[in-house]
Amino acid sequence: METTADKFIAIVGLSCRFAGSPDLEAFWLRILSGTPAIGDYPDRSAERHLLEDPSSFSNVATLRAGYLGDLWRVRATSLPLPQAALPGTNPEYALAAELAARALRDAESDGGAAPDRIGVMVGYSPALDPVTTGWCQHGIVVDQTMELVRRCFPHGTPAEFDALRRSLVAALPDYDSRNLTALFHHSLATFVAQRCDISGPSFCVDRGGISSVIAIQAACDALREERVDLAIAGGIQGLVTPQLLMPLSRLGLISKSGTLLPFGQNADGTLLGEGGGFVALKRHSDAVRDGNRIYAIVKACGMSSDGKTRHADGGLADAVRAAWRHAPSEVDTIDLFEACGMGVPALDRAEIKTMNALLGPSLPPESVALGSVKALIGHCGAAAGVASAVKAALSLYHRIIPPGQEAGRIAPALNLGETPFYINPRPRPWVHNDAGPARRAGIAATALGGAAAYLVLEQSTLP
Repeated sequence: METTADKFIAIVGLSCRFAGSPDLEAFWLRILSGTPAIGDYPDRSAERHLLEDPSSFSNVATLRAGYLGDLWRVRATSLPLPQAALPGTNPEYALAAELAARALRDAESDGGAAPDRIGVMVGYSPALDPVTTGWCQHGIVVDQTMELVRRCFPHGTPAEFDALRRSLVAALPDYDSRNLTALFHHSLATFVAQRCDISGPSFCVDRGGISSVIAIQAACDALREERVDLAIAGGIQGLVTPQLLMPLSRLGLISKSGTLLPFGQNADGTLLGEGGGFVALKRHSDAVRDGNRIYAIVKACGMSSDGKTRHADGGLADAVRAAWRHAPSEVDTIDLFEACGMGVPALDRAEIKTMNALLGPSLPPESVALGSVKALIGHCGAAAGVASAVKAALSLYHRIIPPGQEAGRIAPALNLGETPFYINPRPRPWVHNDAGPARRAGIAATALGGAAAYLVLEQSTLP
């Protein structure tokens, strides 16, 4: 007979790498210290894009972001490719495989579930990644460049033009049959599965900032339906380039001051970040049976799309209600809210207004700690949701309320005093009445276009 506990999924393994944090331990220490890892773009020549002309699409407000820098480096032997093909390979493939393997090891499952009973679900929403850029250069830019050269030098000889074309092509990354499949981004999940000897279901989710939350929900569904016995779910955000910043800057979403201050008085936009993370998931009853360490329980998850696309909350209210419909009572009793918190004032105000309308009637003032990990590592796109989930899971496991990053400088327009939310100034023990509901954390994620997701994690009270 199925029990209530059988419906819940346990987080039994974690891994991540974000700006300034090479591993899980470093990430947790950064969360506790509240020290941002935002830096300058590594290539100073990119400063040509810092133009004052707001009408230019190539203008960007800032180049600052949460860059991985040297943390992108991996051993060439971890990629089954010849050296000549490496420049044409996306670095996030190696990162995803390494982080998935780490999550498996953290779950102590390297000898557990059979390979065909393990699933891989990856949030991956690349834009101008190196492989795609190389594809465009080989297939379009070289021809366009040659046409311009012919117009400027009509007296050039065919031999000279052929030599120039060969030089242009030689300067581009090479493609090998083994890295050519990376042109099709869904192959990242296959790459991870192959490197981790996993033969169960594997796929990528491309839904912007909620991609990794969708991946987690898909993994939970597969476990509940007993299609897998173990699942690795998370997200990867690749290289942040000036070209990626251009449309976001044009939309007014990027901070002009080069700082990311979620809910802050001086907030003026968001910053991007690189990196990724994974959670290893099992059915809660199986995790208890196998004696796994349980970081947290996935209590509920909901998603929505704002069909009218005119609401500032981006459908978050519907995502929260969807989570509540698919979970037992009391999922609205949370002590920690890991918000989307992009640092865009209008969006932050809408998020607080939405959550206050939902939680305000049932929760007392200053009862829910408010935070956004984006203040430390930037908005990590497809990996943003899993970054928040890792932070919340670690907070539940260690029973610590982590600090917010804007203590003392909260935007007055948020009217936090009229909501259940408060900013915790420093790490403190997560004091809790164990006779009542378990410790819980809510996690919000949104994407451009109105999609939203909401995840509720709960402390495990079982051995």
